[in-house]
Amino acid sequence: MAPTPGPAPDESRSAVLDRAVPRLVFSWSVVGIPLIYGVVETVRAILPLFGG
Repeated sequence: MAPTPGPAPDESRSAVLDRAVPRLVFSWSVVGIPLIYGVVETVRAILPLFGG
C-alpha cells in the first residue's frame, strides 16, 4: 500500500497552519462579505412590508 501524501517531513504542524490560516481568512471573506451585504440589503428592502 502506498503512503498517503502529506506535508514534507521537515515541515512542522505550526508551519502548515501558518500558511493555511491566511488562506482560510481570505476565502471566508470572499464568501462572507457579499453574503452579509445581501442579507442586510434584503432586510432593508422587506422592512417596509412589515411597517418598519
